[in-house]
Amino acid sequence: MTYQPPVSDATDRADAAVPRADPLRTGAVAVVERLRAAGHEAYWAGGCVRDQLLGLRPKDYDVTTDADPQRIMDLFERSIPVGVQFGVVRVLLGRLEFEIATFRADLGYSDGRRPDAVAWTDAREDVLRRDFTINGLLYDPVDHRIADFVEGVDDLRRGVVRAIGAPEARFAEDRLRLIRAIRFAARFGFQVEPETWRALLLHAPEIGAVSPERIHAELERILTEGGAARGLRLLTRSALLPRVLRELADPERAALRFDGAGPLSPQVAWTTVLYDLEGWPESIEALGRRLRWSTALVRHVTHALDMAHALARYAALGVPGRKRLLRRPELPTALAAARLVARAGQSDGHGLGAAARDLAVWSRQALAPPRLLGGQDLKQAGFAPGPFFAEALSALEDAQLEGRVTTREQAWALVEQLRR
Repeated sequence: MTYQPPVSDATDRADAAVPRADPLRTGAVAVVERLRAAGHEAYWAGGCVRDQLLGLRPKDYDVTTDADPQRIMDLFERSIPVGVQFGVVRVLLGRLEFEIATFRADLGYSDGRRPDAVAWTDAREDVLRRDFTINGLLYDPVDHRIADFVEGVDDLRRGVVRAIGAPEARFAEDRLRLIRAIRFAARFGFQVEPETWRALLLHAPEIGAVSPERIHAELERILTEGGAARGLRLLTRSALLPRVLRELADPERAALRFDGAGPLSPQVAWTTVLYDLEGWPESIEALGRRLRWSTALVRHVTHALDMAHALARYAALGVPGRKRLLRRPELPTALAAARLVARAGQSDGHGLGAAARDLAVWSRQALAPPRLLGGQDLKQAGFAPGPFFAEALSALEDAQLEGRVTTREQAWALVEQLRR
């Protein structure tokens, strides 16, 4: 006998949250329709259901079904078995991708991160092995029904992050859930349910079982999704922060910079939170190695942090120094971070005003005029690379940026003057 899940009265809100013309939604409906036409149960699962009920547009749609992985691959011509041992298949419809997972029960978590084995099961048991009630909702987009086995809709209404079942068991199974609980509370402005919070405090020392890459990903989402101030404070209260981001000497000072801030890019978020970091660039490189940052992110944040501090001294810079600063590619990141720092009262912000006025006046060509003379010109004139060579090129660029030299003849005259 097929189990009939309970139906919530929140379906109208779930349907209204996303425009029907959204291609991603249309594709996700098509996936469920194909599984249903083949005689299978199928639902949207997890975050996409939660977000729709909160009036947010999902960034992706996950599907869960009673079809096993081989059956899924038989039904969808373009499919990739990304995690068959866990019942997960990635399906491609045109340029869109969807993950389809078979209903499963997890059998043991000896490493505190991934199940040792799984067994295929039904929709209810599949939900009961998930992390939090607000992520344990299923939605049938064909019949427009929500399956809620864990009172997740009520917790969404109350603004609560609550573990499914026994909180200690959920955190013991997967320590990444410790940070995820805080991320959801921060992102949505929710409270962590008391029993869940007590279990989180108990298991916080075990966060080291989680890979650096996953910690980096969760921290970055806390910092970028619009709830960074609350997230940093919850990480501090839970004693997770010194275990995952020990570089912050004064977490509350860092949190103040994010009060009232909306979503941010990763580059701006990291530059802002690390504004007081000492010993950079070495300390940023060490953090990047520990959290497995990309080389590009390490380089960008290092340069942006240097520039954000330079902006505080902007009024004291000469014209060449100002122009060199304003033409660097990391300028938007540095400006955004410096504004957040100034808004928190942690810098006077005077340099930001001067920089904004200069940006309104100086064109791109004024910031980076084509060189009148280059190294090859000096070589052809008989100058050997060395201290004078570098000094002459730097002095020439300063003169161009200041507008004192505008022609090649003036440039050669300056070189001759420097040689004497």
